[in-house]
Amino acid sequence: MDSFIASLKPQTIYLDGYDECSSILNIPFYFWYERTVPSDVLHNAFYKTLEEFPILAGRVKTGNDSRSYVVIDRNRLNMPEYTDAPCNVHFQTLKDADFDINMLPVDYSSACKSPAPPGIIGRCMKLAEFHVLRMKGGSGMCIFASISHMVFDGVAYSSFMKRWGEVAKCFLEAQEQYVLDVSIPAKHFQHDRSVLETDTQRSTDALEPEICEMFNSSTVFSRWVAWFSPELRGRIFRYMLSAPGISNYYYHLSTAGYERLVKLTQPFIEPGISGLSANDVISALATVLLAQALHKAGRLKGEAVVLSNIIADIRPRIKRLADANYVGNAILLKVVASPLDLLLGDCNPQVLAAVACNIRRAVDSLDERYCEQ
Repeated sequence: MDSFIASLKPQTIYLDGYDECSSILNIPFYFWYERTVPSDVLHNAFYKTLEEFPILAGRVKTGNDSRSYVVIDRNRLNMPEYTDAPCNVHFQTLKDADFDINMLPVDYSSACKSPAPPGIIGRCMKLAEFHVLRMKGGSGMCIFASISHMVFDGVAYSSFMKRWGEVAKCFLEAQEQYVLDVSIPAKHFQHDRSVLETDTQRSTDALEPEICEMFNSSTVFSRWVAWFSPELRGRIFRYMLSAPGISNYYYHLSTAGYERLVKLTQPFIEPGISGLSANDVISALATVLLAQALHKAGRLKGEAVVLSNIIADIRPRIKRLADANYVGNAILLKVVASPLDLLLGDCNPQVLAAVACNIRRAVDSLDERYCEQ
């Protein structure tokens, strides 16, 4: 941790309208591993990774103009919550139960079920929390990572987790080879929102006015949200999620599972579609399941289509943004309409392919407006 503190440079990162609108949510995922990594290796790798993502140790404040910003100050750090504890459940038992989180210790599973912002310690809202559980007999481990959507989107979240894994692998190999001095080439990740604003302003020919406005200015909703302190936002949202009738669900999807789904849909790809990504097929599966659940609950009376929001990353579509390795919020929601009669039939590979092709066409249509040549 000392090396992390020594690496910090005082800075203030101003958040944009998208960040403000996302401030009431976090991004929570479970990661399951059949191989364990020693606690010291994982912990040291975490702090090394944090050197490239210092925003997670910052404090969120709101100015007189209602705009929020993150202050990174080595003398007043807001460190992510990090725990590493044993568990009396064997990994194979969890695997046989399709990784049912209700089998985990009560304190652990209840703390990790809410999509509300990470915990509030004192009067400071944590921007991230990480919990490591080590399964019985060294049979495996689970990492629960929850990061505030205010500072990261899903792509940035994945960048952090992937980088943590890379650094841990280097530390582990060095430990196994009895190497004392480990040198890991640094990677640069851009957290400054002004890079995004500059890029979208330079690319107005490629971007719709609504998108420029979303990223370059505050919205009515974001100004309303900013009126509350970040801590109050978190408390309000956590209270809302505990209301009667509100349930949170987690779904487990293995790599082999979605690769098999993608393979099964390949023979039914429609003309004009070059191919389907894993995201296309998973989004199609979610659309079908959502439609069938809404229909069963009687929520689709008189509807001919079901609207779903598909997330699209704008980084590959704006070259300078991709080159900057930007790790703030840089995603768009593309609304896709799917015929209801198609969604209510059997959920087979042909149906999934049809819905996925519809999604792929919608996502590809973004390139005509958002892609820089």
